[in-house]
Amino acid sequence: WFSAIETVNYYERLATDMGGMNEVRANLARLFLVPGMGHCQGGEATLDSFDMITAIVDWVENDKAPERVLATGASMPGISRPLCPWPAHTQYKGSGDINLAENYECKLSE
Repeated sequence: WFSAIETVNYYERLATDMGGMNEVRANLARLFLVPGMGHCQGGEATLDSFDMITAIVDWVENDKAPERVLATGASMPGISRPLCPWPAHTQYKGSGDINLAENYECKLSE
């Protein structure tokens, strides 16, 4: 197992070594954590179905870094959420269906 905390620590060390978080996020790597997901997939209540390949291809071929990736999962039918690049997190906008990703945004902690 890779601990999510250890993965975040690695990513933050990468940012320190490579010129800062803004530089890493813009040009090198983005870290997307999936709440509740086990190693590679699954979990009692997790949204573990998402298309990261298209996001990567769009970044490499079209210079469009992913700001969010839509996630769904068999363990939570009818629910979707955006996966946000670390250190941003998912936050409900305050209106609309709480089950739909469109009503959430990726926010940085203040």
